[in-house]
Formats: sequence, C-alpha cells, structure tokens
Amino acid sequence: MTIAHTFLHEFEHEARTTRRFLEQLPAGKMSWKPHEKSLSAGQLALHIASAPGGIIGMAMEDEVPAPDFKNPFPEAKSVDEVLAAHDASVQAVKQQLPTLSDAQMGQTWRMMKDGSPVLEVPRAAMIRTILMNHIIQHRGQFGVYLRIMGAKVPSSYGPSGDEMPEFMKSAAAVG
Repeated sequence: MTIAHTFLHEFEHEARTTRRFLEQLPAGKMSWKPHEKSLSAGQLALHIASAPGGIIGMAMEDEVPAPDFKNPFPEAKSVDEVLAAHDASVQAVKQQLPTLSDAQMGQTWRMMKDGSPVLEVPRAAMIRTILMNHIIQHRGQFGVYLRIMGAKVPSSYGPSGDEMPEFMKSAAAVG
C-alpha cells in the first residue's frame, strides 16, 4: 500500500467524523460568533468543509503562492451549502490523493511569498499537517462552537458529552 493510500484511508475516516460535526450546525446560527475576533459559525463550517479540496489541489503542485489571509472567509448561507461543499471537497481528495506515488510524497513541496519559500516540507508532511491536522484542529474548534450554541457534539476519538464513539456502542452490544 502506498503512502497516499494509507493517508486516504485515514482521511476518509476523518471526513465521516467531520461531516457528523458539520451536520450539527444549527440552521439559524450561521452568523453566530463566540468572540468578535472569531470566525462566524458559518465561516468556520464552510472553511472546514471546503478546505480539503483546495488543499489537495495545492499538494498536487510543487510550488504554490502563500494564501492571502486578508480576505475574509465566506460565510455559508445554509447547512445544505456546507454539506455540499464538504462532499465535493472529500470527492476531490479521493480522486487526487491516490494518484501520488511514494516518490512524489517524498519530494519537497514549497509555499512561496515574493519569490522566497515560506514553507518547505516533504509533500507527505504538507498533506499530514495542512490537509489532515489543520482540518482536525478546526473540527475541535467547531465542537466548542457547537457546545456553546447548544447543539449536540458528536464523538470523535472518544466520548463527547452527547455521544459514545461507534466502537464503544459496538462493544456494548457484544458484551
């Protein structure tokens, strides 16, 4: 199994968990913010949903320009918009990630600003940190949003205050 296929297996698992979090976004809370400096719930949800598709596109290149974070993230208008963006983003990763060979995963990937690298890492490290860990970190952040908004928080790696993880439900049914 290639490195890319191993990552894809993990990504698919995480994407299912992420979708369960996004499904809990209360429809009337798109503009809600926990703090004035924070993204709105609709901005954060849409970023979580759509970022993997953009990030895998960046990972397919050897060099990319650094993003311009001056522009505000767009805010979703509905939960359906968030879920459609998530599904399209997941599909993009599923199509593109497995095309990378182990040799390509070991090649240096660069993010450039004004002709100079601001980040140089093996492509596999870019995928691990920016595609996977970055989204998982934002999913945890979104879980706090959900709790404060009064929505249910799904389990991810262990129990949440609202739900046991699937493997624990299965173990309870057996025992």
